[in-house]
Amino acid sequence: MIERCPRCYAELSEDATWVCPTCGYTLRTPMVAKVGILFMLLGLFLLGAYVMGPDAIGLMSGAIPTDLAELMVANFALMVASAFAFGMFLTAVGALVVRRARTQAIVA
Repeated sequence: MIERCPRCYAELSEDATWVCPTCGYTLRTPMVAKVGILFMLLGLFLLGAYVMGPDAIGLMSGAIPTDLAELMVANFALMVASAFAFGMFLTAVGALVVRRARTQAIVA
């Protein structure tokens, strides 16, 4: 953990995990926000696969059961939208964690 704030150079206590208690500078990004960004990248990959065509990415090659592959092809647009939406939700939760820590740091 860093011992000084990179913005105001104030000494940081052990309980300052997300934001600097003096100036409100964000010190770390919550893991839930990083996972949300990964889900949005997965959604971007799935969007590329959707544009390419779900049949062209090898779903019917026999690697997974045929019924599951047909279900994925039928609901591919829903999978793409769900990956983006879940990623945005997790990133918003991470932003709310940082915002709550910032308001507690400024009040204290």
